[in-house]
Formats: sequence, C-alpha cells, structure tokens
Amino acid sequence: MPATAATRAKALSLYRKLLRGAMKMPTPNRQNFVIRKTRVEYKASMHLTDDKAIDLCIRHADTSLDTVLVQAEHLSKLMKDPNYQVDIY
Repeated sequence: MPATAATRAKALSLYRKLLRGAMKMPTPNRQNFVIRKTRVEYKASMHLTDDKAIDLCIRHADTSLDTVLVQAEHLSKLMKDPNYQVDIY
C-alpha cells in the first residue's frame, strides 16, 4: 500500500477511532493507558516511508482497535456485575 492520501486518511481514521475507543474503557487509568499508547505509537511511525512498514502499522492499528473495543465492552460489563469484587493487596 503506497503512502498516499488514502493511506494517510486511513491512518488518521484509525487514530481517531482508537482515541474514541479509549473513552469507552470503564476506568480513567485504562482510558489514559490506551490514549498514551496510541499517541506514542502513532508519533513513532509518523515519518515512515517504507510501504511495507506503513501497511504493517495500519494492520496493527486496526487489530488494536478491535482489541480495545472488545476489552472496553467486556470490562464495562464486568464492572457492572454486582458479584464482581476487586482485591487490592
């Protein structure tokens, strides 16, 4: 996938979706972790020029988005469960 305007648009779209997905996490700590990780990874790959590396980063971001959304849904349900207890030791 050559570094075109479409590639940049896809990367920016995934970036925004990851930041929105972070806000679905049930706790501020988890939200901040996803936001920080997303920003760090995007800044690190911002200046890539190799087509294969760019394609790999976009696929990684897409997979990360799926993971964040699944975790957000699962953890939100878990936190709402009255039988769920957190042991802090």
